[in-house]
Amino acid sequence: MGKNKVKILFLDRNAVGPYEIKDIFSKYGEYTELNLTNNDDIGAYLKDYDVVILNRIRLGKKEFEKAPYLKLVLLTGTGYNHIDLIAAKEHGVKVANVENYSTNSVSQLTMTLLLNELTKAEKLTQEVKKNKWLEISNRMDKYYHVDTEGKILGILGHGNIGKRVEQYAKSFGMEVMIAKIPGREYKDDLENRFSLDEVLEKCDIFSIHAPLTDLTRNLINLDRMKKMKKSAIILNLGRGPIINEDDLYYALKNNIIASAATDVMTTEPPQDNCKLLELENFTVTPHLAWKSLKSVERLFAAIENNLNLFLENKLVGLESK
Repeated sequence: MGKNKVKILFLDRNAVGPYEIKDIFSKYGEYTELNLTNNDDIGAYLKDYDVVILNRIRLGKKEFEKAPYLKLVLLTGTGYNHIDLIAAKEHGVKVANVENYSTNSVSQLTMTLLLNELTKAEKLTQEVKKNKWLEISNRMDKYYHVDTEGKILGILGHGNIGKRVEQYAKSFGMEVMIAKIPGREYKDDLENRFSLDEVLEKCDIFSIHAPLTDLTRNLINLDRMKKMKKSAIILNLGRGPIINEDDLYYALKNNIIASAATDVMTTEPPQDNCKLLELENFTVTPHLAWKSLKSVERLFAAIENNLNLFLENKLVGLESK
């Protein structure tokens, strides 16, 4: 399979926004873009293509069975829990992801959400727009914002993003505790790495930057939230299912913790009857932490590099663990 002979299909093109990418992939052959979701019959679209690009579309055994020519899946992101790597290998399909392209932008949104939870800038703006300037000014007992200085930030997931968030937090005068993922072996001996329970008990803000694995799915449940301070804040910039959303709703509704802010949810977009969206103390952004212009530029340069490595028979690809 050489250059200029590859048939490439981008399944959920709209997931990466308006960034121009047609010129990147058209030079390798026939390039097609679709805006599919997981509700579509994905397998029906795969039969003629050698290479598939996707963001959050799920590929499993039944999809690979309908793709006789498929040899490569290029992921526009780091996470790959939505791809059945065993089925891919059985069908001779390599899968390649991209890491470290969005460290800056995800870390920046983490701090934006953290500061907004402490200063309530967004909510205060809405109140001022309702002519409540004087009421707010005269009710500081209700509208105090909280200093970062001396607060303890717990971090789950200490990769590139977790490390960058740690740096930012320390520059704001915060103490940092790194949480161990229960069941995972750690070879380093970080002075500030502690058991998850200890971090939850002591932290003022708990920030999630871990991948979704069998060890992290539903890791933050009601029992664990009950260990936290009533004033505690949870941030999730990892994956939605790391938090049990029913438990989170209960904890927020019953003041077990103070608030939560997330860029990810278990079902994306959330369903119309999602109870979390009714809560005043829940803030959500639509999985866009990775979407700065610089991040997207780096992302597609890396995806094109993965394609070239594949065409040169040098791509290692992901293996199931």
